Amino acid sequence: MNKFQKLINKKNNSKIISLTAYSKNVASIIDNYCDIVLVGDSLGSVLYNYKSTRSVTLKMMIEHSKSVRLGFKKSLMVVDMPFNTYKNNKEALRNAKKIMSQTGCDAVKLEGGKKIAKTINFLIKNKIPVMGHIGLLPQSETGKFS
Repeated sequence: MNKFQKLINKKNNSKIISLTAYSKNVASIIDNYCDIVLVGDSLGSVLYNYKSTRSVTLKMMIEHSKSVRLGFKKSLMVVDMPFNTYKNNKEALRNAKKIMSQTGCDAVKLEGGKKIAKTINFLIKNKIPVMGHIGLLPQSETGKFS
């Protein structure tokens, strides 16, 4: 049974736990306690002291994700696509393929809801697994979060 099927089987039966990692060391610790490891663009604020996630680059996400990949075995790995890396379908597909091929992740995560539904459908049709995002939308917001 693959990682996606295990996750689907848990739905409505038990909690699905997702934690964020930016490095191999953290990933190796949390792998035993979660179902999904997210490499989030929040690394901009957490590690680099950026005022927003908008300054995070594709290269940064790929490098941190490569490190995270070395730290776990069982969890599903999801990587945030940074701000402005999925402005149109062609760019989204090119960047998602790059993330997946260079990091070995299982899926990518995009922010935007209904505004990006066509892009998500395009990625899925092109065999790119996509995770949605609800709640706080740091790529879309400006200012401080309280």
